[in-house]
Amino acid sequence: MTSRQQLTMKQLTINNNVISLYIHLPFCKKKCNYCDFVSYAGKEDLIDEYVESLCKEIKTAGPQDYQTIYFGGGTPTLLSPKHFDKVLKTLTHLHKTPPPLPEGEGKKENDIEISIETNPGTADKAKLKVLRELGINRLSIGAQSFNNQHLKTLGRIHSAEDIIRFYNDARSAGFENINLDLIFALPGQTLAEWQADIQTALKLKPEHLSVYNLQIEEGTPFHLKRSTLNLPQEDLELAMYEDTIESLTSAGFKHYEISNFSKPGFECKHNLFYWRNGNYLGVGAGAHSHVDGQRWANPNSIENYIHDPRPSPQDQSSPLIFRQETIFMGLRLLDGLEIEKFKGFEQEVADSIGDNLLTKDKDNYKLTRKGLYLANLVFERFV
Repeated sequence: MTSRQQLTMKQLTINNNVISLYIHLPFCKKKCNYCDFVSYAGKEDLIDEYVESLCKEIKTAGPQDYQTIYFGGGTPTLLSPKHFDKVLKTLTHLHKTPPPLPEGEGKKENDIEISIETNPGTADKAKLKVLRELGINRLSIGAQSFNNQHLKTLGRIHSAEDIIRFYNDARSAGFENINLDLIFALPGQTLAEWQADIQTALKLKPEHLSVYNLQIEEGTPFHLKRSTLNLPQEDLELAMYEDTIESLTSAGFKHYEISNFSKPGFECKHNLFYWRNGNYLGVGAGAHSHVDGQRWANPNSIENYIHDPRPSPQDQSSPLIFRQETIFMGLRLLDGLEIEKFKGFEQEVADSIGDNLLTKDKDNYKLTRKGLYLANLVFERFV
């Protein structure tokens, strides 16, 4: 019996009754040169059927107390407002009354955080206004850079001017919680160029910034021509990250996760579920789920998902694997993780403290500044 058949029979039972929902929309105008996500260009003719399958999968899970909802991609804003209306009405019909969110974890205590990833080249002010009216209250803009040459290198379909126009349109449409995605360590990028990107972002005054160093992933155009890319040396990449931390924290942003910065109260609640190894249901092609230690994934192909959206068989994490996952995800947070979570890993903790990668802060262990730079090396010690 497949896991989807099991869920169909008894719906989704969650022991602690707290869950987030991720909705994957794998459509895009053009595949970027660095992207290895489950996304496809030129398949917009399948959107209507795909949304039907999404709604069926959401119904299969039954009524849930979704604490956050996140539309990711791909480029979700390629879809029309009618598609989001259909999905959100399906959720409204099924959704239980959510409890108030903990004070300090959101702008409005009773708001469910509903996020959508956006591309400046795929939505105008009118579409943004309708999305806001539908209840979507957090926008994540894939800016990546404010340098037109670097945008061209990345394969983005927009210009720096488009980003600023799109951002202002989003504000006019009523969005009060906006994230900007930026990438550093780009081919040929200088420290001064990266600093200019950060300063341009700060002038826009977003509530949140996600700042990632470029990763060259297998199967991407960048990977195929990696030997010809003029990538920054490690010391320059480190200087870019260091400057990011100093510039953003000086501007009043809280550095709360390795790559994420927010104004007080605007941390991304959805991503906090991931980093705290919490429960989340993923629907759509290629979406992953984690519920009470069980993990499963949907088929990557849009066509296969539409035809038969049943996921792979569930994988039940052992208690050891669950503790390992909790540690290496929880350590991504700047506040760290409770000391009790490290039971059974005393030697790894001692070695990491001795190497100045971990430190004790009250009842938590957390990464040092050096540990932030070498986070992957720290994580490897616990897996």
